[in-house]
Amino acid sequence: MGRTNISVDEAVFEHFASEAKRSNKTLFAFANETLSTMARISSEGGDPSELYGLWRAISVLKQVDVITFPSDFVDELVAKEYAEDKEGVLKMFSDLGSRLVGVLKIAASDINELASLGKDFALLLPLKQLKVSDGRTPGSIEIRIVGAGRRIESTECTFAFLRSILNGYDYTVNKYEINTGTIMVWASKSKFA
Repeated sequence: MGRTNISVDEAVFEHFASEAKRSNKTLFAFANETLSTMARISSEGGDPSELYGLWRAISVLKQVDVITFPSDFVDELVAKEYAEDKEGVLKMFSDLGSRLVGVLKIAASDINELASLGKDFALLLPLKQLKVSDGRTPGSIEIRIVGAGRRIESTECTFAFLRSILNGYDYTVNKYEINTGTIMVWASKSKFA
């Protein structure tokens, strides 16, 4: 078996070596396992840089017992329930957002960390774009979501969920625009938070 030297930053090496030790593996074994995994991801068309984001998202999902369904199925189910009880369905999504805030705050203590975590979740969800940026005034943000449902009903439910999450982070929605699959939100930090 051939051996090769690889140059890495000292800080990266120290972190890598401490993780090998924590895993009770030799540096050789840990390096082979890690590099082999990264090579497999790349050879199958994956991007190794997305791996950490996926791991973060999955670790949050494990806390809430998620069941995965195809998005078309969920859209149809939401539309059917929405037609029967619009306010009830919107309240369910709002309540879900309120319940998840505590779990999300463990992984993301503020809105900037939540935006980063949201990008990780976008890898697992049918979202095409999730962008959070600073607003025009201090303490305000703008959120743009593309791919928030294939029907207006599911997009409105996604907005109810998002509004509750924002409220849990002490943001108030000042203005919003919703179209099928797209949401634009302008929100500001509550003054007494």
